[in-house]
Amino acid sequence: MEDMARKIDAHDVADWFINRIDRRMGDIITTDIVQRMLYFAQAWYLANTGHEMFEEDFEAWGTGPVVPSVYERFEHMDAASLPDIENSRAITGSKLEMLECIQRDYGCYMPFKLDELAKEPGGPWHEAREGLAPLAPSEKVISKKAMKAFYKKKLRDAA
Repeated sequence: MEDMARKIDAHDVADWFINRIDRRMGDIITTDIVQRMLYFAQAWYLANTGHEMFEEDFEAWGTGPVVPSVYERFEHMDAASLPDIENSRAITGSKLEMLECIQRDYGCYMPFKLDELAKEPGGPWHEAREGLAPLAPSEKVISKKAMKAFYKKKLRDAA
């Protein structure tokens, strides 16, 4: 069941991922990593629950799926590692469970592997970029319906 009591946005989810890395162990998180983790969180939440985790759309940029407002928020920060976010909002219930799964399953990957997974041929990003040159600018929205269908099929295929 969807967590109706607490509406969160992409910034809340980005903050959650940023605050989960272990800086004492030398872990870093970049804007690209945040964008890919947001993408997988939204995609798998859609596939598992039928509901969106957050309202914002992803655009099919040449570099991968991007939530523009999250990009704009962090674009002037050090690309090597984003700082801890003070006063981040708590995320609970099924959304928290999904974020923990995404962190566990994808958090171990390097940025190039996350890009490869997010830009999978035949996937939602790839579909939204149809007809565009590899790094051509684009504001095409990646359909949540396509994300849900693609990742739901992955669930069925894995069962």
